[in-house]
Amino acid sequence: MESSQQQTHSPITLPVLRSITFDQLWIIGAIAAIWIFISILPLPPNDLWWHMEAGRIMIEEGQLITTNRWAYTLPYETPYVYQSWLSEIILYLTWQIGDVPLLMLLRTFVITASYALIAWHAWRRVGPSKAIALAVFLAVLMGWNNWTLRPQTLAFLPGSAFAVILGEYILNRVSSRWLIGLPIIMMFWVNLHGSFVLGIALLGLAWLGVAITLLRTKQTTNQLTRQHFLKLTYVLIATVIAATVHPLGIGIFGYVQDMLTNTSLQTQFVEWQPPHNDIDILSTGFWFFVVVLLLAFLMAMSGRRPTDTDMLWYLGLAWLGIGGKRYAVWFGLLLIPLLAEQLAALFPKRTTLKCTPIFTWTIFTMFGAAILAVLPWFSPGHYFQSDRLFATAGPHRWSLTSTTPVAATDWLKGNPIEGRFWTDLSYSSYTIWELPEKQVFADLRVELFPETIWDDHFDIVRGNQYSLELLDTWEISHLLLRQQTQKNLWKTLEQSSEWCEQYRDRDAVIMARCRHSTETHAQP
Repeated sequence: MESSQQQTHSPITLPVLRSITFDQLWIIGAIAAIWIFISILPLPPNDLWWHMEAGRIMIEEGQLITTNRWAYTLPYETPYVYQSWLSEIILYLTWQIGDVPLLMLLRTFVITASYALIAWHAWRRVGPSKAIALAVFLAVLMGWNNWTLRPQTLAFLPGSAFAVILGEYILNRVSSRWLIGLPIIMMFWVNLHGSFVLGIALLGLAWLGVAITLLRTKQTTNQLTRQHFLKLTYVLIATVIAATVHPLGIGIFGYVQDMLTNTSLQTQFVEWQPPHNDIDILSTGFWFFVVVLLLAFLMAMSGRRPTDTDMLWYLGLAWLGIGGKRYAVWFGLLLIPLLAEQLAALFPKRTTLKCTPIFTWTIFTMFGAAILAVLPWFSPGHYFQSDRLFATAGPHRWSLTSTTPVAATDWLKGNPIEGRFWTDLSYSSYTIWELPEKQVFADLRVELFPETIWDDHFDIVRGNQYSLELLDTWEISHLLLRQQTQKNLWKTLEQSSEWCEQYRDRDAVIMARCRHSTETHAQP
């Protein structure tokens, strides 16, 4: 980002292994910790499997898909925009090459590389400091709840690269030739996920920040700022044009607007709603507000005056995060350099201590061993022996969360039930993948369904007499329920003479109309 005082930033030489310092070790350790932590977290199914099914269809049919296909509550040919088509193909091809373990590794690599890239930029900006490790740690606390595997996850890496190139240019560390990378990244990003508009916003705010600096600096010091302003103008135009390199063309902007104003998304789904400021150290909202306030305090009191672009990025990303919990991860990730710079004032300056070669070799050996030990092929989740976190069955159960109905879906494959099917939303993605012929009532393509469908869906979930009437109205013959969140519906069906339990395991239960009943199958 630009410096209002037009300071000259001397290059910072990255360390070689034999001369690493303790401050540098803290930063490297923070990135290694991200790799280890994310490798242990199992994959949730929510937005993974249906995107992979879309990728499979596009690969098999050799063309983009543009219609509903998987929900019987709307006509098969109802238009639907698969905006993240490139992510869907990447996810499917990854699975085809290496199954669930390679999907796990893809998530680990993309997330770790994104944070490492931003931390490297902070290193260049601040110099080796524990403040960078602390900034990364705070960013992780804001973002780890969003470390699923879905198109947004794949967008973290181009988003980080975009921000780093832009930041390095404004800091005068790279030449203007690097700016050509921004429209190139945008052409890739726009086909991965709708968060591409964030890149345009960051570039637009940087352009505005440079313009503000140009207006208020002295004539003798603003020549370089004029060059930045002119070149950023050109690259902003080129990047906006690059964002139309998508099957929707210029219509991609209308698609994003429709998503951001969709009533069902904003009112029915937690991640689209504003974060809560509850006192909960595991909550995204808690750490988001902590960092928002901490940054505001540090910028006011630390004596390290933020640049105009710093302030605009802070205000823009904070506003975005206040509007929706799902954006807190971007706030934490992209503001690591600013947060580290402000936190650096809290650490006293002292002579940097270098690690001895033996100590350095030992620490890196430990990091390497830990990173290898949590590779997905070793099923690192098994180390914790916590069955409640993981799927109940399957060769990759230690890599999948308990919200992945592997055993129940396998049972439905072997014991097909005729008629319309209803399932929990968190289960629907996996059933679309494993049972594509079995259409669902509604799924996580939230914007596809009108509000009336969502009203009926959540009325069914309530588990009262009206729920039974809706099941009759929609002629639903069997349901796959999640016991933890749909106890009322399960109990209501159990008490009805028309419904019989067909299957039950630790997490899931299958209920069917008694005329479809077969021998009940239960697992521990």
